[in-house]
Amino acid sequence: MRKRIIGSLMTILVLGVTLIFVGNAAAQHTGGTGESRIPLNLASVSQLQKIDGVTARVAKSIVEYRKTSGFFKKAADLKNVPGVTTTIYRKMDPQVGAEGDLYCVGVESEDDWDEDDEDIPLAPSKC
Repeated sequence: MRKRIIGSLMTILVLGVTLIFVGNAAAQHTGGTGESRIPLNLASVSQLQKIDGVTARVAKSIVEYRKTSGFFKKAADLKNVPGVTTTIYRKMDPQVGAEGDLYCVGVESEDDWDEDDEDIPLAPSKC
């Protein structure tokens, strides 16, 4: 009986640790090309400002809209946010992830780029 209880506790411990690592990996996920994904339902004002076309005012409107109306269920819901014009919406280019989460790809401002940064061509795969 005691061995069963210890075995069950060990199984629960292993599952718990596994879930913690899987959760951390999911939170740090980047897009297929290495771009950072900014989740529209969870991002702060400063995170939202990293999205192309999103100003401080629009980012604050998005957060306020989420507080009053709840999470965005589809990309078109962003058009209901005060200050989000068709032009801003197109620049944001909202995407729906595999699990149904809504996100935008973070874009660095040109001020963050070094003049020496260049696109380095990749060698073809030998697979």
